[in-house]
Amino acid sequence: MMNSSHPTREAGAEGLFLFDIDGTLLRGAPPTHREALCAAARAVYGAPLTPERLGGTAGMTDSAIARRALRGAGMSDDAITDGLPSFFVAAAEAYERSVPDDLGAYLTPHAADALDWLAGHGAALGLVTGNIQRIAWAKLSAAGLAARFRVAGAPGPLPWIGAFGDEAEDRDALPPLALERAARVLGPGCDAEAWIVGDTAADIACGQASGLRVIAVATGPSHTLTELRAHAPTHAITDLTELPGLPLWGAA
Repeated sequence: MMNSSHPTREAGAEGLFLFDIDGTLLRGAPPTHREALCAAARAVYGAPLTPERLGGTAGMTDSAIARRALRGAGMSDDAITDGLPSFFVAAAEAYERSVPDDLGAYLTPHAADALDWLAGHGAALGLVTGNIQRIAWAKLSAAGLAARFRVAGAPGPLPWIGAFGDEAEDRDALPPLALERAARVLGPGCDAEAWIVGDTAADIACGQASGLRVIAVATGPSHTLTELRAHAPTHAITDLTELPGLPLWGAA
């Protein structure tokens, strides 16, 4: 079992680790998120979507999920785009009303310990997730993880590092947003030891598109370890218990 205590910071440690949420930190949770997207689609667009009609969503942003489903319901791209700001608010409100109080049972193996281990080695933690921002924070709060992503003493109005699915439809556009915020919080050069941590081919691709190193973790429902390795991440692991055994600092 991983030691969850905070070890003495090692020389050359630190780094920035940008985590996906669904499949990476949490898995198997109730379909509250899908239901919230469908409720928002009905409220904003009058589209009778159901969770089943959303189809496979692994690695997609909520923006892309909504556009695909609404196109399937016969809506034009212009109409979809016009309604997205209201859709994001309605989906977040629906999720916040119905999210279970405690999602701790749905954490992937030793997810909290892995975050604590990284923080104990001086690493900064952030998010690159397809979730709408408010949904991401509500989900992490219910799972007991949100506080781990708050940066103590961060300047300015944003005490966190991350990028979210209501900020870009293309997941490849999210790491640059997260790195821009990281530079404001941590200072320039923070991307020199930056990693994406995720469970899908899309997580690997978005990290590679920004020239970042990638840890692929096979805890999600869509990809086996062998399938993830086929996309050439920097490292591929079965679950986050293997994180401390990786060469994370000073790796080429």
